[in-house]
Amino acid sequence: MIWYFLLSLHFVVEIVGVLSHLIFLQLVVFRGIMDVYCRISLGMISISMIVMLVSYLVETLVCLSIGTIYEDAQCAELPLKTILLCIHRYAEAFSLAAQMFFTIERVLSIQFEHIHRSIFFKIFFIAGFLFSNFTGLAYVYTSAIKGEYGTFWLIAFQLFVIANFPFVLYAKKISTVKYKADVRTYSLKRKHNLYNSYEIARSFLYAAAIYMISQLACFGLLWAFQFGLLFDGNRAYFPRLFFVISLIWHANLTTFPWIVMLIHRSQRERIYKVWMQMFPETKSPAKILGMNGKELVATPTQNDYFDQLQQSWK
Repeated sequence: MIWYFLLSLHFVVEIVGVLSHLIFLQLVVFRGIMDVYCRISLGMISISMIVMLVSYLVETLVCLSIGTIYEDAQCAELPLKTILLCIHRYAEAFSLAAQMFFTIERVLSIQFEHIHRSIFFKIFFIAGFLFSNFTGLAYVYTSAIKGEYGTFWLIAFQLFVIANFPFVLYAKKISTVKYKADVRTYSLKRKHNLYNSYEIARSFLYAAAIYMISQLACFGLLWAFQFGLLFDGNRAYFPRLFFVISLIWHANLTTFPWIVMLIHRSQRERIYKVWMQMFPETKSPAKILGMNGKELVATPTQNDYFDQLQQSWK
């Protein structure tokens, strides 16, 4: 009975996850409120997570078609299941590499003001995209095709997850320091860009922290099984363990876009406005918040708005 309950949770988590990422793409990636490189990076991460959720959902349906809830030896032999597994593992590795690449891109963008205009950055961005694809293809080849899913990829993925967090933390720190500099040091436009960078780094920091905790929990379970601490390392029980791990993993993917959007102040306001349009009877005045979280006085003109921002930066 418990497995049917977990199966139902899987379906709910994966369907809600896909819808959540579609909302994220619409409100964040397809809007021009962030620079183009940031939006492309976030788009790659979000789309890879959608692919993971959809491919696993279809994998589960394929296994159900032959009467099994989770992947067993019989289900694993199905050609369609193998194809879906390759797609899922490609997206899995691509997502982790893309997140690491995104945080490095953020650090460079914050540290060097005009780097987006340089040929170096374009080469770097293309190289990061190719690296993410190479990581995904290498993972598919070694794990899904050759069947050598072992300690190498467990260690590599843990390094991706753990190393990502300090990069995001550093991006938040340097954006804060630069933002708080005197207005004579940086122009108002530069400060506004730094504020956006701070908000992106801040929201991604929380998402990365929760992502890291859940991923490490999943990796911990895999390590425990690998060393015989769970089910004595009996491979017959691995499909059940992986079924539970996948539920934790996909719940993490589902919450990821909401953490980014709700922590980011302007995105939170955007979601709030959409909510108010849906339920106008609870409508209340929107607030403009400074970097310190304090409310700024809403004013009718753009010049007045930036005057208020400049006052909050002093």
